[in-house]
Amino acid sequence: MDIFEAQLHAAALRGSKDFRVLRKLARREYCDRPLGPYAKTGLIVDIETTGLESWSEIIEIGMLKFVYTPAGVVLGTLGQRMALNQPSKPIPPHITRLTGISDEMVRGHRLDIEALQAFAKDVDVVIAHNAKFDRQHIEKVLPVFEDLPWACSQTEVPWSEEGIEGTKLFYIASRFGFFYDAHRSIDDAFAVLEILEQPLPRSGQTVLAELLEAVKRPSMRVYALGSPFTLKDELRARGYRWSTGEDGRPRAWHRDVEPEAVDEELAFLDGLDMGEVIEPLVLELDAFLRFSSRHG
Repeated sequence: MDIFEAQLHAAALRGSKDFRVLRKLARREYCDRPLGPYAKTGLIVDIETTGLESWSEIIEIGMLKFVYTPAGVVLGTLGQRMALNQPSKPIPPHITRLTGISDEMVRGHRLDIEALQAFAKDVDVVIAHNAKFDRQHIEKVLPVFEDLPWACSQTEVPWSEEGIEGTKLFYIASRFGFFYDAHRSIDDAFAVLEILEQPLPRSGQTVLAELLEAVKRPSMRVYALGSPFTLKDELRARGYRWSTGEDGRPRAWHRDVEPEAVDEELAFLDGLDMGEVIEPLVLELDAFLRFSSRHG
């Protein structure tokens, strides 16, 4: 079957309510038009690591730079970088199975810190799908990321409200009608870019426009200082996470909420058994601080 026949069959299937057609992702071309004075620069970042722990090492970094309008319209790509890195220990077999990255592939490779930092410098926003994980690893080796605003395409888009129940990148891609070679950093970055361009099913605004609004909004972190160990299950069920106290952060359970939900959260803490021993602390986080290991 040639490409023309395939396109005809795909068009016929799209017209049926009984089928869903997925196309293979085609990478966006570089932007070849003059950039206007209001054009902004974004950077999509994705990493592969030796594991999910905070001490896991980066084995691959992918960066995709793109240009967009303040209204959330992607104009094109500006460049990309992909770099392998040999960790201090062998890559676990399950990571190799997942990513396709083997010890042989990374042997002798080291991150070019200067070149990678120069590529990322001065962008208007950094976007990652699971920014908490990516940022906390990447800023340890590339300090330039400590001073850039971040957005998370996994947690800062109201996927469920838009009728998309899953937040895995491959699942969201399929809902928008495409598939790609997953689990290599630059492939994931191009998939994120494709998703950023899509209009959300219910609101109609682009995913990127939604993220840019999230960048502007502050979030509030509520710490339940002094909460006894006996309340850990109740706090976890509420969505609180434990902070170990590294880098000067409070050693306590905490939860991030919207500014308008702070009073409700304080009332929840006040209503807990032994609530009189809990001293809530509320801190404001913006896009420069969210997801960072310094505040996460």
